[in-house]
Amino acid sequence: MVLKCESLPLAISLLGGVLIKKKSIDEWELVNRNINTYLYRGEGVEKEKKLDGVLNLSYEDLPYYLKPCLLYMGQFRGDQIIYVGTLYRLWIAEGMISRDHGHGDNETLMDIAELYLNELVSRSIVNVEVEDFLKEQRYVSCRLHDAGKEDFGLQIIENDQSGNFGTLLDPKTRHLVIHCHEVQVELENDGFPSTRDDSRRYKNIEFLHNILDLHKFKLLRVLVIRRCNFKGRKLPRGIANLVHLKYLGLFCCALDELPSSISNLRYLYTLDSWDVRVPNVLKKMHRLKHLVLPYYRKENIGEYRLRLEGLEELEILYGFDSLVHDLKSVTKMKNLQYFEAIAHDNQSVSSIINAITTNWKKLRFCKLVIGHGCEITPTKEGSMFLKKVFTCSDLHYLWIHVHVGKLIHEYHNEIIGSRIVRLQLMECEIEEDPMEILGKLSSLQQLFLSNRSYVGKHLKCHALDFPCLKNLVLKCLPNLKEWRVEKGAMPALSEIEINRCLRLKMVPYGLRFVSTLKKLKITGMRKIGKKCFGIIKWSRRRGFLQSPACDFHYCRRLNE
Repeated sequence: MVLKCESLPLAISLLGGVLIKKKSIDEWELVNRNINTYLYRGEGVEKEKKLDGVLNLSYEDLPYYLKPCLLYMGQFRGDQIIYVGTLYRLWIAEGMISRDHGHGDNETLMDIAELYLNELVSRSIVNVEVEDFLKEQRYVSCRLHDAGKEDFGLQIIENDQSGNFGTLLDPKTRHLVIHCHEVQVELENDGFPSTRDDSRRYKNIEFLHNILDLHKFKLLRVLVIRRCNFKGRKLPRGIANLVHLKYLGLFCCALDELPSSISNLRYLYTLDSWDVRVPNVLKKMHRLKHLVLPYYRKENIGEYRLRLEGLEELEILYGFDSLVHDLKSVTKMKNLQYFEAIAHDNQSVSSIINAITTNWKKLRFCKLVIGHGCEITPTKEGSMFLKKVFTCSDLHYLWIHVHVGKLIHEYHNEIIGSRIVRLQLMECEIEEDPMEILGKLSSLQQLFLSNRSYVGKHLKCHALDFPCLKNLVLKCLPNLKEWRVEKGAMPALSEIEINRCLRLKMVPYGLRFVSTLKKLKITGMRKIGKKCFGIIKWSRRRGFLQSPACDFHYCRRLNE
């Protein structure tokens, strides 16, 4: 069967995905007999055609409930990253996920959606990016093979310049994907700096109300609008008539605020509103399970407040802001599983930590940003506050953007038990080397020290420290002169970025022992950059990559 695939790696992989589900010799022989039907029998058949045949065989072999899920993925561009959380919510909104395929009563539809994707992955039909999270692997993003789109009967309207989409739409339309050219548009951004996509690029299309009249599409279940410029900064009319809508997603759109009429969307399951304000009507939307709210700039909030009562069944809440939202309602959400928040006062931080440890028993992921307005004073109260944050067992991503000073060193033993996976410190002005303490965080995978987070002169990574660290960023540390790395430190490190640490003399010699290092990025530091590149060029001319100053023979990519 491998010979029939013409040694095409993708074809062999797909065929293996079919065979892995077959448990007997008879089933294997049946695949062997049927494969010729899909490979377009006859001499002179091109390799591409045979690949198409294997793709068809893979699709036909899927269980009935996976076929629509695979076809649905075809609406995304071949080079587009599909974040699995968004994909799961879209599948759910379309009614593609059934509780009949779950393994227990406590499983949510999101859990079952992950099982569906896992089966597609096991068949080699979908590519995925995996990350280790608290010693467990989970999917981050996925892609459909480029070669599979046309074969699976998917049609996408791309780069239509007319903008006359009304002629393309039918009242019975359930799915429509339109890809347009991108242009740069200067718009105010209300988003707080975050890990979200904060691109200011918008599609070259202005949605006029006579082009997209939502009155016609009463059967619509999913409406996703991404990076579009709306005339008058308002949604097209008819949004309130989409009574069957289960997913509403607005991403990077030129839009001021959703209309209050969205309260009529009583069956709405997911509301993704990344940078569009939401009116105070959420209490009427009792079926909401997933809510993504925008991050706000403090100076743009004004008198705006958003009440979150009546959402006790919520499972996902991203974008909570203590300046805008009432925390009392959130702490009552017993089913909360994913939570992201920014807190601007100590009381909000303490309430969130208490809810994590007492009320949110189903919590799987939590990100907390301790922003401006919080105070971590050099007192007993300040020390206890910091200890409470670091020792919270279900806090995974932690951003600290306020002054810390010496307090981080006072609870060395307690902090060691932290389960934090990603840590970002900004403007903390830590005076003593924090690496000895942070290096003991056994779950830490990403560390960002930036914007005067450390004001000392020396950093040292000891042997056996940072056992799981993969990404390290040192940015705008004005006093840093020397960084030392002992042999055995950071054994899993793959990427380093050093940005505008202007007094740093040289990249650590000890990095030569980090065999996992793949990328070293140096920006805003021309002297060090020239030294590193000069050493590499000199070494390559002589046939080796070792020198007394530094050794990058493991590093696959070096950016200046």
